[in-house]
Amino acid sequence: MKLAIIGATGKTGNAVLEVARTRNITVTAVVRNAAKLTEPVSVIEKDIFALTPADLQGFDVVICAFASSKKSDYPRVNQHLVEILTGTDTRLIVVGSGATLFTDETRQKTVGDELPLIMRNSSHKHLQARQILQASRLNWTYMAPPMNYVPDGNATGSYQVGHDVLLYDRHGDSTISYADMALALVDEVEHPQNERQLMTVAWK
Repeated sequence: MKLAIIGATGKTGNAVLEVARTRNITVTAVVRNAAKLTEPVSVIEKDIFALTPADLQGFDVVICAFASSKKSDYPRVNQHLVEILTGTDTRLIVVGSGATLFTDETRQKTVGDELPLIMRNSSHKHLQARQILQASRLNWTYMAPPMNYVPDGNATGSYQVGHDVLLYDRHGDSTISYADMALALVDEVEHPQNERQLMTVAWK
Protein backbone atom coordinates (compact mmCIF):
# COMPACT_ATOMS: atom_id res chain seq x y z
CA MET A 1 0.00 0.00 0.00
CA LYS A 2 1.40 3.35 -1.08
CA LEU A 3 -0.23 6.40 0.50
CA ALA A 4 0.31 10.10 -0.20
CA ILE A 5 -0.86 12.62 2.40
CA ILE A 6 -1.36 16.16 1.13
CA GLY A 7 -1.01 18.59 4.02
CA ALA A 8 0.94 16.15 6.19
CA THR A 9 2.29 18.92 8.44
CA GLY A 10 -1.20 20.11 9.41
CA LYS A 11 -3.02 18.79 12.47
CA THR A 12 -5.15 16.24 10.63
CA GLY A 13 -2.46 15.30 8.14
CA ASN A 14 0.16 14.77 10.81
CA ALA A 15 -2.21 12.62 12.87
CA VAL A 16 -2.90 10.47 9.80
CA LEU A 17 0.82 10.25 9.07
CA GLU A 18 1.57 8.94 12.56
CA VAL A 19 -1.17 6.28 12.38
CA ALA A 20 -0.19 5.18 8.88
CA ARG A 21 3.41 4.67 9.94
CA THR A 22 2.34 2.43 12.84
CA ARG A 23 0.46 0.30 10.28
CA ASN A 24 3.60 -0.08 8.14
CA ILE A 25 2.00 1.74 5.21
CA THR A 26 4.46 3.27 2.76
CA VAL A 27 3.80 6.99 3.19
CA THR A 28 4.84 10.05 1.20
CA ALA A 29 4.19 13.50 2.65
CA VAL A 30 3.11 16.16 0.15
CA VAL A 31 3.91 19.50 1.76
CA ARG A 32 4.99 23.04 0.97
CA ASN A 33 7.66 23.06 3.68
CA ALA A 34 9.39 19.77 4.42
CA ALA A 35 11.24 21.32 7.36
CA LYS A 36 8.00 21.16 9.37
CA LEU A 37 7.76 17.38 9.14
CA THR A 38 8.33 15.48 12.38
CA GLU A 39 8.37 11.99 10.85
CA PRO A 40 11.10 10.51 8.60
CA VAL A 41 9.13 9.82 5.42
CA SER A 42 9.48 10.37 1.69
CA VAL A 43 8.56 13.89 0.67
CA ILE A 44 7.14 15.77 -2.28
CA GLU A 45 7.81 19.43 -1.49
CA LYS A 46 5.41 21.41 -3.67
CA ASP A 47 2.51 23.79 -3.53
CA ILE A 48 -0.67 21.79 -4.07
CA PHE A 49 -1.53 23.68 -7.26
CA ALA A 50 1.88 22.81 -8.70
CA LEU A 51 1.32 19.05 -8.40
CA THR A 52 1.33 17.14 -11.69
CA PRO A 53 0.01 13.70 -12.69
CA ALA A 54 3.59 12.41 -12.52
CA ASP A 55 3.90 13.50 -8.86
CA LEU A 56 0.98 11.31 -7.78
CA GLN A 57 1.59 8.44 -10.15
CA GLY A 58 1.74 5.03 -8.49
CA PHE A 59 -0.03 5.87 -5.24
CA ASP A 60 -2.87 3.56 -4.23
CA VAL A 61 -4.52 6.27 -2.15
CA VAL A 62 -4.13 10.03 -1.80
CA ILE A 63 -5.53 11.67 1.35
CA CYS A 64 -5.99 15.42 1.00
CA ALA A 65 -5.91 17.09 4.41
CA PHE A 66 -5.25 20.51 2.89
CA ALA A 67 -6.36 23.47 5.02
CA SER A 68 -6.49 27.14 4.09
CA SER A 69 -7.82 30.38 5.50
CA LYS A 70 -8.99 31.19 1.97
CA LYS A 71 -12.18 29.18 1.61
CA SER A 72 -12.21 29.81 -2.13
CA ASP A 73 -9.17 27.51 -2.33
CA TYR A 74 -11.19 24.38 -1.56
CA PRO A 75 -13.09 24.08 -4.86
CA ARG A 76 -9.88 24.92 -6.74
CA VAL A 77 -7.97 22.22 -4.84
CA ASN A 78 -10.54 19.52 -5.57
CA GLN A 79 -10.79 20.54 -9.21
CA HIS A 80 -7.01 20.37 -9.57
CA LEU A 81 -6.79 16.96 -7.91
CA VAL A 82 -9.61 15.61 -10.06
CA GLU A 83 -7.81 16.83 -13.17
CA ILE A 84 -4.47 15.25 -12.33
CA LEU A 85 -5.91 11.96 -11.04
CA THR A 86 -8.57 11.34 -13.69
CA GLY A 87 -7.67 8.28 -15.73
CA THR A 88 -5.76 6.64 -12.87
CA ASP A 89 -6.77 3.95 -10.37
CA THR A 90 -5.70 6.12 -7.43
CA ARG A 91 -8.32 6.61 -4.76
CA LEU A 92 -8.79 10.16 -3.44
CA ILE A 93 -9.99 10.76 0.12
CA VAL A 94 -10.66 14.42 0.92
CA VAL A 95 -11.02 15.67 4.49
CA GLY A 96 -13.76 18.25 4.10
CA SER A 97 -16.14 20.22 6.29
CA GLY A 98 -18.84 19.12 8.71
CA ALA A 99 -20.86 22.14 7.56
CA THR A 100 -21.83 20.11 4.48
CA LEU A 101 -23.62 17.48 6.61
CA PHE A 102 -27.38 17.44 7.10
CA THR A 103 -28.50 18.23 10.64
CA ASP A 104 -30.88 15.25 10.89
CA GLU A 105 -32.45 12.39 8.95
CA THR A 106 -35.07 14.64 7.33
CA ARG A 107 -32.21 16.04 5.23
CA GLN A 108 -33.90 19.43 4.99
CA LYS A 109 -31.07 21.58 6.36
CA THR A 110 -27.31 21.33 6.49
CA VAL A 111 -25.12 22.39 9.37
CA GLY A 112 -23.99 25.27 7.15
CA ASP A 113 -27.58 26.50 6.76
CA GLU A 114 -27.74 27.13 10.51
CA LEU A 115 -24.44 29.01 10.73
CA PRO A 116 -24.36 32.80 11.08
CA LEU A 117 -24.69 34.56 7.73
CA ILE A 118 -21.06 35.66 7.75
CA MET A 119 -19.96 31.99 7.87
CA ARG A 120 -22.34 30.60 5.27
CA ASN A 121 -20.17 31.55 2.31
CA SER A 122 -17.44 29.31 3.75
CA SER A 123 -19.81 26.35 4.01
CA HIS A 124 -21.01 26.97 0.44
CA LYS A 125 -17.42 26.79 -0.80
CA HIS A 126 -16.94 23.46 0.98
CA LEU A 127 -20.19 22.17 -0.53
CA GLN A 128 -19.02 23.28 -3.96
CA ALA A 129 -15.73 21.47 -3.40
CA ARG A 130 -17.58 18.30 -2.43
CA GLN A 131 -19.79 18.46 -5.49
CA ILE A 132 -16.71 18.58 -7.72
CA LEU A 133 -15.68 15.19 -6.31
CA GLN A 134 -19.16 13.78 -6.71
CA ALA A 135 -19.28 14.78 -10.38
CA SER A 136 -15.89 13.22 -11.10
CA ARG A 137 -14.98 9.77 -12.38
CA LEU A 138 -12.53 9.20 -9.55
CA ASN A 139 -12.82 6.66 -6.78
CA TRP A 140 -13.42 9.35 -4.18
CA THR A 141 -14.49 9.62 -0.55
CA TYR A 142 -15.41 12.88 1.18
CA MET A 143 -14.80 12.69 4.94
CA ALA A 144 -16.64 15.34 6.96
CA PRO A 145 -15.75 15.82 10.64
CA PRO A 146 -18.50 16.14 13.26
CA MET A 147 -19.46 19.41 14.97
CA ASN A 148 -16.59 19.35 17.46
CA TYR A 149 -13.18 18.34 16.14
CA VAL A 150 -10.88 18.14 19.18
CA PRO A 151 -7.14 18.69 18.57
CA ASP A 152 -5.90 17.31 21.88
CA GLY A 153 -8.37 14.49 22.49
CA ASN A 154 -7.15 10.95 23.03
CA ALA A 155 -7.30 8.07 20.59
CA THR A 156 -10.05 5.87 22.01
CA GLY A 157 -10.06 3.51 19.04
CA SER A 158 -13.85 3.59 19.08
CA TYR A 159 -16.04 5.58 16.70
CA GLN A 160 -19.24 5.36 14.67
CA VAL A 161 -19.46 5.90 10.93
CA GLY A 162 -22.17 7.65 8.95
CA HIS A 163 -22.60 9.32 5.59
CA ASP A 164 -24.38 12.64 5.02
CA VAL A 165 -26.04 13.26 8.41
CA LEU A 166 -24.34 14.70 11.51
CA LEU A 167 -23.65 12.01 14.11
CA TYR A 168 -24.12 12.31 17.89
CA ASP A 169 -22.75 10.23 20.75
CA ARG A 170 -24.74 8.84 23.67
CA HIS A 171 -24.34 12.15 25.50
CA GLY A 172 -25.82 14.14 22.62
CA ASP A 173 -22.47 15.54 21.52
CA SER A 174 -21.12 15.53 17.96
CA THR A 175 -17.42 15.11 18.64
CA ILE A 176 -14.26 13.27 17.69
CA SER A 177 -10.56 13.79 18.35
CA TYR A 178 -7.97 14.33 15.65
CA ALA A 179 -6.43 11.05 16.80
CA ASP A 180 -9.60 9.02 16.27
CA MET A 181 -10.35 10.83 13.02
CA ALA A 182 -6.91 9.71 11.84
CA LEU A 183 -7.67 6.14 12.90
CA ALA A 184 -10.92 6.22 10.94
CA LEU A 185 -9.18 7.56 7.85
CA VAL A 186 -6.44 4.94 7.91
CA ASP A 187 -9.01 2.20 8.62
CA GLU A 188 -10.86 3.35 5.51
CA VAL A 189 -7.64 3.29 3.50
CA GLU A 190 -6.91 -0.29 4.53
CA HIS A 191 -10.49 -1.59 4.51
CA PRO A 192 -12.59 0.47 2.07
CA GLN A 193 -16.24 0.77 3.05
CA ASN A 194 -17.13 4.20 1.67
CA GLU A 195 -15.91 4.38 -1.91
CA ARG A 196 -17.63 7.02 -4.06
CA GLN A 197 -19.70 8.31 -1.19
CA LEU A 198 -19.79 10.72 1.73
CA MET A 199 -18.43 9.66 5.09
CA THR A 200 -18.51 11.12 8.58
CA VAL A 201 -17.42 9.83 11.97
CA ALA A 202 -17.99 10.66 15.63
CA TRP A 203 -17.49 9.13 19.03
CA LYS A 204 -20.18 6.68 20.11
